Amino acid sequence: MIEPINESSILKIIGEKLLYIHDLIDLAFEIKRKLRSRELDFSVLIQPYSGSEWENLTMMIPYLPREIVEENLDQLLEGFMDLNWPGSRILYGYLAEIDIHKLKNSFDRVIDKAIEKDDTEWVYFLCVFMNDERVGMKDSFIPEIEKSRSFLKSHDMDYD
Repeated sequence: MIEPINESSILKIIGEKLLYIHDLIDLAFEIKRKLRSRELDFSVLIQPYSGSEWENLTMMIPYLPREIVEENLDQLLEGFMDLNWPGSRILYGYLAEIDIHKLKNSFDRVIDKAIEKDDTEWVYFLCVFMNDERVGMKDSFIPEIEKSRSFLKSHDMDYD
């Protein structure tokens, strides 16, 4: 059983290696307790420095308080900077279950941020999610998809 005491020990455990599911769940309960008591800020967890950190965090998300996850959707969407990143596909599946209105607002802000940074890959990967038939939300993302396509087209990238 993992018994982290503070923020730095939590971050150390998340970054060490890919965690086994029972260790991951134990850590998620500890993080949940610290988040609820305000001993830990969720945004600290969303600063992955390695693949293990990101993958471990994304595997814990279903066990964390949904309201805290939803409050940090914009930061989590940074996981779509590259869909080959460890954990990004886990996040992909989780986000498909989030309330469309909350998700849509976050996508709109994050697309603007990616465009501001002139990051074509990030915009492209956000488009992949919004258009994915498995996600089934394409009709809800029409303005965001159009904005993304327009940006990609201005960079000689075709997305269809």
